[in-house]
Amino acid sequence: MDDMRRTSATSSGAASCRVSGHAAGEACTEHRIITSCTRDCPNGCGLVATVRDGRLVRLAGDPDHPLTRGRACAKAQRYVKRVYSPERITHPLLRDHRHLPWRRATWDEALDRIAARMTAIRDESGTEAILYYQGYGERTALKLLHRYFFNLFGGVTTLRGSLCGGAGQGAQNLDFGQRVSHDPLDHCNSNSLILWGRNPASTQISLLPILRDIRKGRKGRKGRKRGGTVVLVDPARNRSAPLADRHIAPRPGADAFLAMAVAKLIVRAGGADRAFMERHAEGAAEYLRILDRYTVDDLCARCGVPMADAEFLADMMQRQRPTSILLGWGMHRHEAAHLSIRAVDALGAISGNIGVPGGGVSQGFEEYGPYDQQYWGDGLNPPRRTLLLPEIGREILDARDPEIRMIMVTAGNPACMAADGGAVARAFRKAEFVVYSGHFMDDTADLAHVFLPATTFLEEDDVMASYGHNYVGPVNKAIEPVGECRSEFMMFHDLAARFPFAERFRRGVDAWLHDLCAPMREQGCTLERLRKGAYRLDAPMVPYADKTFPTPSGKFRFMTDFDPAGLGAVEPDYPYRLLTIAPHGYICSERTMAEHDALAEVVLATEEAARLGLSDGAVVRVESRVGAVKALLRTEDGQRPDILVAERGGWNKAGHGLNLLTLALSSLVGRGTPYYETRVRVTPWPDDGLTGLRVLVVQPGNDAPGGNFSKELVRCGAALTTLRPGHGGMLPCPDEALAGYDALVVLGGPQHCWDDVDSPYFPHLMDLLRAFDAAGRPVAGICLGAQLLARAHGGRPWTMDGLEFGFVAFMPTDAGLTDPVLSGALPLPRLMSFHEDSFDLPGGPPCWCGANSVATSAFAWAMRPTASSSISRRIPPSWRIGWACSARGGRGAWTSTPPAGKRSATRISTTSRATCPCCWNARKRSAARLRRRGLPLPGGGKADPAPVPVPVPVRFRRVIRPARMRTHLLSRHYKSGQVRPSPAKPGQAPANRRGFSRCCTGMALHTGGVRRTRDNNGHNALFVTWCKLAAAADADPVFVFHRATGVCHA
Repeated sequence: MDDMRRTSATSSGAASCRVSGHAAGEACTEHRIITSCTRDCPNGCGLVATVRDGRLVRLAGDPDHPLTRGRACAKAQRYVKRVYSPERITHPLLRDHRHLPWRRATWDEALDRIAARMTAIRDESGTEAILYYQGYGERTALKLLHRYFFNLFGGVTTLRGSLCGGAGQGAQNLDFGQRVSHDPLDHCNSNSLILWGRNPASTQISLLPILRDIRKGRKGRKGRKRGGTVVLVDPARNRSAPLADRHIAPRPGADAFLAMAVAKLIVRAGGADRAFMERHAEGAAEYLRILDRYTVDDLCARCGVPMADAEFLADMMQRQRPTSILLGWGMHRHEAAHLSIRAVDALGAISGNIGVPGGGVSQGFEEYGPYDQQYWGDGLNPPRRTLLLPEIGREILDARDPEIRMIMVTAGNPACMAADGGAVARAFRKAEFVVYSGHFMDDTADLAHVFLPATTFLEEDDVMASYGHNYVGPVNKAIEPVGECRSEFMMFHDLAARFPFAERFRRGVDAWLHDLCAPMREQGCTLERLRKGAYRLDAPMVPYADKTFPTPSGKFRFMTDFDPAGLGAVEPDYPYRLLTIAPHGYICSERTMAEHDALAEVVLATEEAARLGLSDGAVVRVESRVGAVKALLRTEDGQRPDILVAERGGWNKAGHGLNLLTLALSSLVGRGTPYYETRVRVTPWPDDGLTGLRVLVVQPGNDAPGGNFSKELVRCGAALTTLRPGHGGMLPCPDEALAGYDALVVLGGPQHCWDDVDSPYFPHLMDLLRAFDAAGRPVAGICLGAQLLARAHGGRPWTMDGLEFGFVAFMPTDAGLTDPVLSGALPLPRLMSFHEDSFDLPGGPPCWCGANSVATSAFAWAMRPTASSSISRRIPPSWRIGWACSARGGRGAWTSTPPAGKRSATRISTTSRATCPCCWNARKRSAARLRRRGLPLPGGGKADPAPVPVPVPVRFRRVIRPARMRTHLLSRHYKSGQVRPSPAKPGQAPANRRGFSRCCTGMALHTGGVRRTRDNNGHNALFVTWCKLAAAADADPVFVFHRATGVCHA
């Protein structure tokens, strides 16, 4: 569908087009392609993708889109990096068992295995033993065909209910007959607007100009400016609060009482639309009798807001008509959400805002409405079994006759996003065969046997309708698929070829879209027209303008049965409602491992935190009835004291698994997921050895921050102070440092460790290293820090004659072969290395392993036991372990004291600086400066400074969970094209993305680290040492090693 692109191409020389990889005067080509964002978002933004020489370089809003008008949120713009993320899986992966490593496979091999297992399970247990889980990650026309495929197969177990809007849709179906909303542009006719549980600043930016216009006002009939009013009704003060004139924060789940209080005030003031209630509605009298049960004071007390707030809303809705009410998805997340939504619908009817321009109670649109529904294929088979999505974990575990033996997941991450994530994980582990289609090795992918790498919307053709407006947009392929990725349409197309119904599926994209979009053609929207940009479907700007409703009576239906039991209820043991709100920078769980912070952040009211004795930045334990997580506490003034707010979507394995806390329930109407029924308590995280540990982090290089190493320390409760002595930071004297800090970390940088002229703080820094060692304090050296550590204790760093680059074999020494844990992890894999330096060890320490050019890749030396310090007394013996890894890859050093009964204390360090091409140039410049000044250059023929032998007593620090050991991904190094993938070597560890980097700089324990590429699967020797450290702490190295790398050594 190349003709689905609206492009502009330019060819020019270097003067006007400077692109990486182009020589001076060489032409480059740039295209701009119109497309649409297909993610789970109501905005459905029109986008313009800029592609230069076949590579995506920019995503911006389409200025010709009638609604989004050139705006694109950060979530969409992030796809420029996401498409080329080093963590992205770009070829199929297989494994026979979950405890075995992944291995690369061809598409034919992967699809053959899926087809064979589907056939075998169907023949043995029937088609209902297969569950198809279709998520909401993408909402396009061709996604309808997934279910069509399974219905051609014979019909399998599918899902009913939803994770989001089921309760709202069910409630509005009861009141209006169907869910139909005002066109977003009709809100420009509003004189007041209520954002009821909606946060457009984070979830629908196309509404922001409309909100500003309402507040700014417009010319009235007499030429006067009249400003409207915007009110935010939400228990949490979200990012849309600054856009509103007033924020009203009801008790979570008690919105019905607020809506009833406002309605009662309007009726009392004589402002009710009696004509509408009598002529175009049914049940009005019964609803008024429900209102008569309560006083306004009682209703306000039940929803937890001052009466002044209810009076403000009632006055606004009478004086500033029409009023538009925009319902958000937060209201749906309660068990009895239908009561609140129906009460708000009733408020809209009583106030006279139904069927009028600028009014209405708007919640969403039907995004699959424009397509031919026959291609669900539901009529091909008798009704098949369905499982309740809000309780999917328990539903799978309880399924019988037959049990669920196979699960296939597309466009979703249920292990992370479904309620009670622990039960979901158990259910997936129970299934004997799981197939996952996605982009990254997320929580659900970890539970699969087959990983099918999917394209993003920028690499495929499709059509996109929205649940936030009436426009349908083109999805035009901007770039070719990365690696071996395929669209999900092509996956099912090729899978169908392995079954007898192949001919019924064997059509191309254009042919399928022509048939799927038949209802749109009847409205005059052909594919040729759609390829040029967004098209507005036939839909009323103002629904129900004729006051006719698709209900049996043709009238609006008031709620006539109101049972408030449980609305806004509290539990003394779990006093806070957990509100997992939509993240501002991501769509749900669409993030990479490197994009997670060390800890999930939770927000509590400042006064409530003070009552608990907690302060901002405290590490806390958040516990519900089904699970607990570790989190970083943030406090906020003005927040309700009975809620705990956090952004949802973080991965479980990154320590952000908030759905490990949520209860698996379903709403009473609409079968939605009531996440906000989860109640939690917050307590200080118990002191586990690092909580409160004061760590001084020295960052010599501007582009080598602590990254994930620092994140892990923070996640474990340490308090970090980072100094950049080369950029104005002043190092403390040894005595001051020992008084103020419990541990020292020295990071990497582009300097030579002998470059004391350009880095005059090096001697001082080495004094600090020796002082911390002498005091028995933990010390970690990474990359340049490892060189300085070796130099400080008499080691001899030196520059090699040549550059070692590529996948290097690391050979264990005799000491490594006799090590009880390291020897069990042999043979070591070939690891990506890029370095020019090494160093000789001072006398005494045994080397664990080395490479061809570098004799010392990891070493340890025995140290005498030292007297207990205040730090070691606080750290439980089983946790006295240390590790280090560089977020940007660097090398590491450990200091440690083992628990009783184990071998003597050890220091583990790595070889010298291993640099990527970008940093290597900086190193070469540094070496040139040394030569010009006649200073000693290691390996350059001049005498090295005399070693300064210093005894180094040491201490262990706490174990960091292996799933956290990962690298920050320097995509700029990958994108520069300076390092190319190499073919996979036999016996290398398979493609598990956790703990790997595509950056050519590596991690601890080897000179250059792992450079994770599409074509090479290597695992990091850091995890080998992790096994050693875990064994010293009486941990299970086999389990730990599997969790960290996907490799299991007996």
